[in-house]
Amino acid sequence: MNTGRKSILLALAMLVLSMFPAKAQEIIDLKSRQLGDKINLEYSIIGEKLGQVFTVSPFYSTNGGKTFLPMKSVTGNVGQRVMGGKNQIVIWDVLKDAKELNGDIVFKLIAESKTTEVTQESFSKVNFKIESLHKKGENQLELVLNITNNGPTRDLKLINGLITITDFRKQKYDAQRGNLGGVAGNERYSTPQRKIKTGESVKANFTFDRIPSDLNRIMRLDIGAELLTIDIGLDLEIGNLQFRDLPVTAAKTNEMKAEVSKKVQALTQPVFYAVKKEEVIKQVADVTPPTFTVTAPENVVLIGSEATRGRPYAQSTILADDKRKRSVKGGELDLVVTNSQLTVKGLAKDESGIFEVKVNGKNASVSTDGNFESTLALAAGKNDVVIRVIDNQKNSVEKKFIVVYEVKGKPISSETEELDLIFDEDKRMPQYYAVIVGVNDYPDTQIAELSNPISDAQKLYNVLTTRYTFDPANVVFIKNASRGQLIDELDRLTRRVSKNDNLLIFFAGHGYWDKETELGYWLPSDAKASSTANWMANSQIRDYIRAIKSKHTLLIADACFSGGIFKTLKAFEEGSAPLNKAYDKPSRKAMTSGSLTEVPDQSIFLEQLVKRLSENTQNYISAEEVFSSIRNIVMNSSPTTPLYGDIKDTGDEGGDFLFVKK
Repeated sequence: MNTGRKSILLALAMLVLSMFPAKAQEIIDLKSRQLGDKINLEYSIIGEKLGQVFTVSPFYSTNGGKTFLPMKSVTGNVGQRVMGGKNQIVIWDVLKDAKELNGDIVFKLIAESKTTEVTQESFSKVNFKIESLHKKGENQLELVLNITNNGPTRDLKLINGLITITDFRKQKYDAQRGNLGGVAGNERYSTPQRKIKTGESVKANFTFDRIPSDLNRIMRLDIGAELLTIDIGLDLEIGNLQFRDLPVTAAKTNEMKAEVSKKVQALTQPVFYAVKKEEVIKQVADVTPPTFTVTAPENVVLIGSEATRGRPYAQSTILADDKRKRSVKGGELDLVVTNSQLTVKGLAKDESGIFEVKVNGKNASVSTDGNFESTLALAAGKNDVVIRVIDNQKNSVEKKFIVVYEVKGKPISSETEELDLIFDEDKRMPQYYAVIVGVNDYPDTQIAELSNPISDAQKLYNVLTTRYTFDPANVVFIKNASRGQLIDELDRLTRRVSKNDNLLIFFAGHGYWDKETELGYWLPSDAKASSTANWMANSQIRDYIRAIKSKHTLLIADACFSGGIFKTLKAFEEGSAPLNKAYDKPSRKAMTSGSLTEVPDQSIFLEQLVKRLSENTQNYISAEEVFSSIRNIVMNSSPTTPLYGDIKDTGDEGGDFLFVKK
């Protein structure tokens, strides 16, 4: 724990008790955890209407729940305009609100709602608004859209097979029937197409079959759309819209602007906390990572972060039964099973206590003595079972073991093996390019100089070029870059990067958000406080990202950045799609250390990003999974809220950037 702070000792795990009987709308999964000198309240709001927003207020009690005091020093999914959904978090800076805690503490969370917001996204001036997502008949689900054309007259095509929903088990369902403004398509591969005039609005309905009866929430809705403009020539635009964490209602709903009024709350059982009343006790910082053992399944061989990929490229390709898919055979050290589910148990230990255990990106249940358990659904073929343990002082360790799920009589390849074929060195392997920029020095005396961006950028350069498939010849590292240098390098990338290649852009330095103009900027080294002439506008960065014809582009900004550049902001712990599917579709993603607030010179965000990439044991890991695994730690350790999502109007089609180990 930090020197100069009082220590908080968490002795018991949290259990959830709802104050009301189960209702359609409620707070569930309320629990607390300690990380450093902060306490995290985690929760989910379910059963809300589409677009419903809440005012979330947390409280604590030291007398068994008789009276409650407000938790004032809080950040995260708290306060006004909080959307319902899973994986919400409130971070409490305890010692700013309470000088002492000594005894059993009860937490209470209240979520009050009076309004909803329209759930909508736009593509090329065509607005898609969700009016209803509801159950229809037995094992069916219906999506109702209101589509408005705010651009020129065009033909709109919606392919049933590109209208998909994904549940939290990562099961994907395609629309089987669709109707676009009266034009029906009654097969999965039907393509309802209709001319829509300027200012015209049409309704679209899509039906999904074979939906589980217990499905009441979806993780992701994807809508693939095509726009054809016939003028002097033909102009075809292809886009993908994405909505995340949506409730499914029992009956059809109408316009989402209707006012609602609802108040729900939940509290916990008493949990013991102790805060030292005496003078601050100086403690030596705990820098030792936790340890863990796996007790079930038995005798598995754990592989640490020191392992390399070691793929036998040529041999694997030659022995493939099919050039596109390989037969899976377990290695000597792999665990071979014939059951589609696997329960993982183990024991985690650390002197400062265990903050969390994740198994394949999902939180495992952890007892007070460090025993953890998680049940996984296995895919046919090889499965990496990745266990990551973090202690209460933010130290972490990651190891994995390999499980082969054999399906009798079916030689099926895994996601990893299919990706291996893409990254097979015997063929034209997709190239990974990067431009890494760190700016410490600002000659203009009105702009404060920084100490850490260049050294931070160097750390990222090192981990990318030593552990991942970034050839140093394809990585440009610019220290104290001027605006001209940035533009020259981005211009060069527009000519060099092909449609099969991948690009990472990193900037660390000053950023600025102009509240009056609502424009965001990066500040290169030659920026002047008195003029924006040498500033780099977020909109210009977005234009370059759209112009560079890569397969995947990932922007990482360790600077103040406009949250308005994003199209989708919610990221999930486990990642949103199977890795091979995520790589199939082009992506344009951004990962930022903060939004419109100042970012500290000492970057916890970059420190955790490099640490996560250094400890990673997976051959392939998505940018979304990397971000999700560091988000809470960054929020607990700095005043900023990191962001991740699709970049608006740049050609993102729902894929994700993959980091590929050497």
